[in-house]
This record gives sequence, C-alpha cells and structure tokens, in this order.
Amino acid sequence: MSKELVEAKSNEVANQEMMAAWGETEVSSGDIVIPKIMLMQAMSEAVVADDSTVKMGEFLDSLSGKVIGSHKKPITVVPFHLEKIWIHSKSSGKDFEFDSITIAHDPKEHEYIEVVDGVEWKHEYCMNFYVIRPGDMTLPYIVTFKGASRKAGRALATQMFVKNKMAGKIPPAVAMELTAKKESNDKGTYYVWDVSAKRDSTQEEMSTAFDWFKTVNAGGTKAHEETESVSKATDEARF
Repeated sequence: MSKELVEAKSNEVANQEMMAAWGETEVSSGDIVIPKIMLMQAMSEAVVADDSTVKMGEFLDSLSGKVIGSHKKPITVVPFHLEKIWIHSKSSGKDFEFDSITIAHDPKEHEYIEVVDGVEWKHEYCMNFYVIRPGDMTLPYIVTFKGASRKAGRALATQMFVKNKMAGKIPPAVAMELTAKKESNDKGTYYVWDVSAKRDSTQEEMSTAFDWFKTVNAGGTKAHEETESVSKATDEARF
C-alpha cells in the first residue's frame, strides 16, 4: 500500500473517530437562521460601502455576503413555501426604520402610511418565498417580493399553487429561473425581481424541499437580517 493511501486511510479513521466523539447534536427549527437572497439597489449598504465590489442588480447571500447571481446571471431556485407578512417601519424623521413583522392575509392595500400619536408608520405587504438552490441545498433561502416586485411574486405563487396543482403536481415541482430587470421612473433607476418556469424539479430537489418545508412549518426559523432597516437596504418599493 502506498504512503498516500496509508495517509488517506488514517485520516478517514481519524475523522470517523472525531464524528463519533461529537455525536449527534440536537438542533431544532428555532436554532436555524435562513439566509436571504437580496437584490442590490443603488443605495444598498453593500453597494455603497467604501471597499465594496458589489454592484447594483446583483444577488447577495445575506449570510455569507457573497454574490450568487445577477440580472446578467440568473439563478435557478426550487420554491417550496410562501409566507405573507407585513413589515412595519417607524419614521425617524428622515427615513423609516424597521420595527416589526406580523403575519398577513391578502390585504386590500399593499402599502400604506398611517399616523399614530403624531408618528408616521409605514406598512408594507411582502411575499416571502422559501426556496432551495440546486447544487447547494445545505440551507434554504428566502426571497422577498414587495413593491414593484410583487408582480413577479404573484406569478411565482400562481405557478406553485395554481398551475402545479392543476397539473397534479406539488408546489416545488417546477424549478424557476430567478432574475431581475431594470426599471426607471422620475425618482431614479432600480431593479425588480422577475421569475419564469425553467424545468421540472428532480426527485432529489423535491425531497429536499419537502424536508425543509417540514422544518419551516415546525415554526421558529428566522430570516437572517430580518431586522435590518428595510427602507435602506434593498427596498425598490420606495421608487
């Protein structure tokens, strides 16, 4: 047996011994933080940072800080769960700062501002889709559709819960291409999410999505950076 094979065998045995020593660690859904795929805007913190190489229109993994796609390089995702929420932000005088999140049903208004005891509050209706990325299914991601991106969110919900159901398929049965498109108005240029059906999901992808669906449904999982100042980071809704 060569020296290389002996060393490889020795390392394998050592790793097995270490795994056995650590044993199984009990991890509940409440211990898990789910990263977000964040669509970068001109004033996103990751874009305007002095040493940043992140560009407007790119997709950022909120947990690792790495760029995982862009409007030029769409990514494939398998969506498996939809959560509708209200994001409540309190006026600081110059901007709105994140305050809290509550569960939402289908609202009559998608965004509105109210004044309570002399303080302005902004309420934004958002569609949070939980997805997995083929080729990297260690953790799921959350993609938030709000403001001008809600059109794409409605298209995604239609695919998952109407088209798939009519075809006798489960919500994650179709893998989607997640991209972004540039739009402009009198306040500036910004990017909004866009989605389209790409292909049928594999059995492995659907099984993994189902496992994560059960974990998320158990309750307690938290979105990474869900307490950021929503009005500053990736909020195309303000356009």
